Amino acid sequence: MHRIISQGGVQCEASNSVEVKLLSSQTYAIFRFAVVLALLWTWPAQAEKTLRVAVNALPPFLGHPFASTARPTVFTTGAIYDGLIKFDGDGTLMPWLATEWKNVDERTWRFTLRDNVVFSNGSPLTSDSIVAAVEWLTSDASMRDGVRGEIQFLNSARRIDRLTAEITTTYPVPNMPNYMGSLIMVDAPRFRELGRQGYAEAPVGTGPFKVETWKATSISMTANLTSWHAPKLDRLEIIAVPDISGRAQGLLSGRIDIAVGLGPDERMSVEAGGAVSKAWLDPSVAAISFVTVHGGPLADARVRQALNYAVNKSAIIENLFQGLTTPATQGVSHQAFGFNPNLEPYPYDPEKAKALLKDSGYPDGFSFVFLTQTGLGSGTLVFQQVAADLARVGVTMEVRQLPAAAYLNTILRDPTHGGAGAHSTIWPAWPIFDALRPLLMHSCRRAPAWHCDENIQPKIEEALVEWDPVKGLKARHELMAYTRDTAPAIFLYESPEFSGLSPKVTGYKQMHGYINYHEIDLID
Repeated sequence: MHRIISQGGVQCEASNSVEVKLLSSQTYAIFRFAVVLALLWTWPAQAEKTLRVAVNALPPFLGHPFASTARPTVFTTGAIYDGLIKFDGDGTLMPWLATEWKNVDERTWRFTLRDNVVFSNGSPLTSDSIVAAVEWLTSDASMRDGVRGEIQFLNSARRIDRLTAEITTTYPVPNMPNYMGSLIMVDAPRFRELGRQGYAEAPVGTGPFKVETWKATSISMTANLTSWHAPKLDRLEIIAVPDISGRAQGLLSGRIDIAVGLGPDERMSVEAGGAVSKAWLDPSVAAISFVTVHGGPLADARVRQALNYAVNKSAIIENLFQGLTTPATQGVSHQAFGFNPNLEPYPYDPEKAKALLKDSGYPDGFSFVFLTQTGLGSGTLVFQQVAADLARVGVTMEVRQLPAAAYLNTILRDPTHGGAGAHSTIWPAWPIFDALRPLLMHSCRRAPAWHCDENIQPKIEEALVEWDPVKGLKARHELMAYTRDTAPAIFLYESPEFSGLSPKVTGYKQMHGYINYHEIDLID
């Protein structure tokens, strides 16, 4: 609880007389208190604690709460909003804005909200926020929202009482709570009044910070002192620095406190410069995801297998990541439910790659365009090395870099995918830590889809509604084996992530793209 205490001024008139000794003890005490208070009143205020975080880009859709669960969007929205649940670093489901949930029947779930939570504008959090979020995500207006694609099984929601609501789904979802981190809570009356664009320009959430100004390359926020998890900091600035070396230099020069999305080379340089580096494995698989829906060579599974054999993943890991990760065996990381431990990575075998290309009708190879984002640092070096490996088997991969906003719009919203044959979209286990998540992302369900395999889609749908965990796990293992063999992507490695910190920063963690802003502090 935060209270603002208003203190009135205390007037004290001192005499030039030396008769101070004649003052009563009570009067003297009052006099001394007034002097101390006057000193405190004029003492310089403690400097505000402002955390400056450099990221590769700001959210392309401003503060729209349902735009995306991907980075860089969540680097910003995670400071403003909260979902119903959260995962810890090990992928364990935790209560967040929802403290309880119950499965009422196959298509109905009941969620109870945390009490005494208010939005940054003072409005109380009630079950109407659940209803408003579901109303939006089931409306025609949300068809292009990223979160709509993540939880497209929503059907309706109804209020039970002030803190309780029931959500119904269009089909059974046995692990429904896992998805509820993406169900962001909004101030319902304000969201209904302003709509998507208005709320994106003036976002209101229950998170630790609230937006003050939003510029083209930076966002300034102030502490949301009424948040149920109020921050230790006074201010937060999120700054877009597309160039990875620029983020590292900003850290070393003291202009920023946290540099997100560094590479192993920058890790070494920031440590040499006296900063602190953090490294961890993200629950995702770095990949070159193929666009197969437009036909051409990449529509043939044999060609895609050939490209997997052609890339020396172990050399990339050793040379660029100092062995901090391992080659991917499938399209999901080891933390996810459904990871198949029996699968092996594609070995480096360029001769086999050439043989497969010949068998599929491309003995002289072919060419395709590969899209990726700017500012990926070591990721860019990885893709250059992949292109060099592919060139050795006769395949030309033209690497094109786009700014983050243009890249996301092209991949997520353009049905032609900019004419590209592949892009750098990862295969993430987050935000639900389930092997079905990346499969759905790279499936016929994606609108617009870049890969649609009608043979596997019914099996994905069956696994989604399987309540028996043993059967569900078996189905996921089979799906991951099928995906590994049909190769809708070049599965590279489980993704290592790096951040650089000022020595003043304490309490920093990044969990699946979400930064724990409320726990971070700055010390002298």
